[in-house]
Amino acid sequence: MEIAATISSSGSKNAPILFQGDYAEEAARAASLGYKAVELHIRDPKAIDRKRLLQTLERTEQRVSAIGTGRAFGEDRIFFSSPDAEIRGRAVQRIKDHIDLASKLRTQVIIGLIRGPLPELEGEKNAARPRVIDCFKECASYAEKLYVSLAVEAINRYETNFLNTAEETENFIKAIGSSLLGIHLDTFHMNIEEISIEGALKEHGKRLLHMHLADSNRHAPGMGHLDFYSILSALRDIGYRGYLSLECLPGADPFGAAKHAFRYLGELLSKIRPQTSD
Repeated sequence: MEIAATISSSGSKNAPILFQGDYAEEAARAASLGYKAVELHIRDPKAIDRKRLLQTLERTEQRVSAIGTGRAFGEDRIFFSSPDAEIRGRAVQRIKDHIDLASKLRTQVIIGLIRGPLPELEGEKNAARPRVIDCFKECASYAEKLYVSLAVEAINRYETNFLNTAEETENFIKAIGSSLLGIHLDTFHMNIEEISIEGALKEHGKRLLHMHLADSNRHAPGMGHLDFYSILSALRDIGYRGYLSLECLPGADPFGAAKHAFRYLGELLSKIRPQTSD
């Protein structure tokens, strides 16, 4: 399990992203702390300097754990559940653009808030769900051609009314029917929605593609009350070998928060014996 720092271009100071600014410069800053992987939150993949980013990643010997897509929903208001076909089409195309970039970076794409909320009225909800499935199927079909995995994120009820738990997310993925779709879980959301974080990890671990770590208050791990030794042990027990990306609030000192989280998690991982085969 490798620890990854989250990076986004400059935006809201309240966003749960450790580093905000130029992607290449912030990746280099993360590398100076020892991070061997970064997660890139990108609104529009066509608007970034790919060449410079790739050169920096090669120089710092960093990998990209995943590409986050939530800014497309938050800033451009495009999403799969929209009743407007033009908006749905733009959302699907944007994810295809993310998939294109992911194929270059040899990473995966997170599908979170861009799937959109469902209407509250039951009739409208029943009509919206098939629209979302169609969008997912189109994106999955495109991803399969480029061998890019799509990680569907379970997000807490206060941010969306659609796919809040690991169980709901896994059942939805089964309805899509693509082998490249998997579950993306986040300890902050799980602390709200799951009866047991460790129990949910063990029950749905076979489909787990990606993990976000943040403490109970969404600050860096070790700054709240979650038991990360137990959580990391559960991930070890299910044989998870993916990334641990820090989607947490940077606070007043982002560099300090990133330094603390890397050291804190590194110490815990060193205490957890790797799983061995019988």
